[in-house]
Amino acid sequence: MSLPTAGIELSIEHSVATLRLHNPRQYNALTRQMCQQLIEHIARCSEDADVAVLVLTGAGEHFCAGIAIDRMDEVLFDGPDGVVNHFDAVDRALRDCPKPVIALVRGTCYGGAWQLASACDIQLACEDVRLAITPAKIGLLFPRRGLERLVNTVGQSRARFLLFSGLRLEVEQIAAWGLFTEVLPARDLDERVAKLVQQLAANSPYALRRSKQAMNLLECAEDSDSPEFWQRVWAENGTNPDLAEGRAAFEQKRRPDFRPWSASVQ
Repeated sequence: MSLPTAGIELSIEHSVATLRLHNPRQYNALTRQMCQQLIEHIARCSEDADVAVLVLTGAGEHFCAGIAIDRMDEVLFDGPDGVVNHFDAVDRALRDCPKPVIALVRGTCYGGAWQLASACDIQLACEDVRLAITPAKIGLLFPRRGLERLVNTVGQSRARFLLFSGLRLEVEQIAAWGLFTEVLPARDLDERVAKLVQQLAANSPYALRRSKQAMNLLECAEDSDSPEFWQRVWAENGTNPDLAEGRAAFEQKRRPDFRPWSASVQ
């Protein structure tokens, strides 16, 4: 099926949903339509019991060039009052997806693209990645969630350097500063992704879902639900069926057969 000029391609195979950004004219930069499609696809995959892991990547040789500059107003400042931010909505959708999301990053990763990747749970980047955080070059404030995540990832001083300068980093700096989970040679990337996806799909949906919820609470300093969450979850933790199956499998020296995502807790 041919894609429009800009859109999102969704494919599902062997419990893995792959979301491909497709906007070749602008290095896969995001439009409003692409943001809306991403949100719809993430919601669909969240509910699909046959999907265990999501992979977000770019079509062709590039990951993403951030927000399409000729569509910036409708992406970031939409609505009659200019306060509807579709990019923030994509960030929330990735963060709130109950299933693990892997960003697979090749080539261009400019502007808001790093925030997009960082909203995923794990980022695997190719050593050909070209990264720069460039909003200062066009007079734009980096979105709050991306700014907070950048400071948490690299620290205040390096975050200021990246945001203030907009300079492109060398791959050695990208790896040393921990801007992605791993930076790998091109020859190793696909195999690494395949093995990681296989391992994630084999693990407990209960543990993955609850771990993601807990870490999201840690990320949001303003969130007041953390004590209630831990009290409620710890009460169920010791009696959840996945733990019983995991312990039985360990004792019997076999692979655990966890409940499918459809039967996992909300």
